[in-house]
Amino acid sequence: MKKSAGRDAQEVCATTTELVAAMESLSAEELRRLKKAAEYRIRGLGRAAEHRDYDDLLGEAYTSTLKGAEGGAEGRKWAKNRVSLVRHLLEAMRSIANHWKVSWQNSGAECVQPDWLVATEDEEGNERRPTEWAADGRGDTHRACSAKQLLEELDKHFATDDDARLVIEARIEGMTVPEMITGLKLTEKKINAAHQRIRYFMEVKGWTSA
Repeated sequence: MKKSAGRDAQEVCATTTELVAAMESLSAEELRRLKKAAEYRIRGLGRAAEHRDYDDLLGEAYTSTLKGAEGGAEGRKWAKNRVSLVRHLLEAMRSIANHWKVSWQNSGAECVQPDWLVATEDEEGNERRPTEWAADGRGDTHRACSAKQLLEELDKHFATDDDARLVIEARIEGMTVPEMITGLKLTEKKINAAHQRIRYFMEVKGWTSA
C-alpha cells in the first residue's frame, strides 16, 4: 500500500493555477529551448506540417496541457512532481507532431510528390534536395536521408533512453556540453556516454553525425 501511495503521489497533476504560474516562470533559455525544439519538429514534418509553424506546435502543447490541468478527461496531464514543465512540453510536441504526421498520411496527401523529393541546383550546378542533411559515412555521397526520416529513426531507437533523448534535443537546440550539464542536470560522464550511443547508432545506419 505504501509503495502504491508513493507512486500515486508522483503522478499528481498540476492545477491550472500551478500550470499558469510555471509557464509564466519559464526562463528565456527555457523558452529558447522550446522554440528550437518546435522549429525542428516542424522541419521534420515537411509537407505534413500543412503550413503550421513552430508557434502552432508550441501553442498546441500549451493548450493541451491547460486542458489536462486538474486531471481532467481531456488534454495532456503534467505530472509536476515527476518531470519538469519543459520536459513535459518537449514530449507533448513530439507526440503532437507525430499525430499530425499520421493524420496527414491517412488523408492520402502523401501520394502527392513531397517537396523533399524535388531536386534543385545550387550555385555550382550541383543537384541538391531541400532536406538532405545526413550523408553516408562510408563515402557514398548520393545516399542521404531526410530530416524527417532521421528524426523518426532517432525517436524510435532511443524511445526508452531518457539520457540520449535529452542529449538529442539539446543537440538540436545547439546546446554545448556545459549548457547540457547545467540545463539538463546530467553529469558530463552521462552526456558523453549518450553521445557515444548516438554516434554508434548513426554509424551503423551509415549516417555521419554533425
